Amino acid sequence: MTTFVILGILNWRYICFLLLFWYFGHSLSYLNGYYRHYGGNPDEPIAWGVSTYCKLYNWTWFYNGYHAEHHFRPKGHWTQMQTLRDQIIEQQRAAGVRVIKVPHALGFLEPDLAASERARELQSKPVG
Repeated sequence: MTTFVILGILNWRYICFLLLFWYFGHSLSYLNGYYRHYGGNPDEPIAWGVSTYCKLYNWTWFYNGYHAEHHFRPKGHWTQMQTLRDQIIEQQRAAGVRVIKVPHALGFLEPDLAASERARELQSKPVG
């Protein structure tokens, strides 16, 4: 913190630069987290998260796309998520785990939820 204060005192433009990247970084982080859960089923532990199996994304981000699997077995090591999915894939299909084709941060590019998923989401929201 001291370093940032000193740099801000030495050059006020540094604060503008820092705040800009801090704001956009937090915004992108929130967007990523939102699409990791958008369309998940809070009533089914196996379907709490939303997964994506894009190979490049998962390879680059330590298999972060296996998010439903992570919620199902949160203590599982990231190197075991693909194996876990192979073991529980039929259970996931039965529970209706949402899978998107794009990385989570690009979830807004994915088609909207199906009508049945939208109805389930509306039922789970509190009234008022």
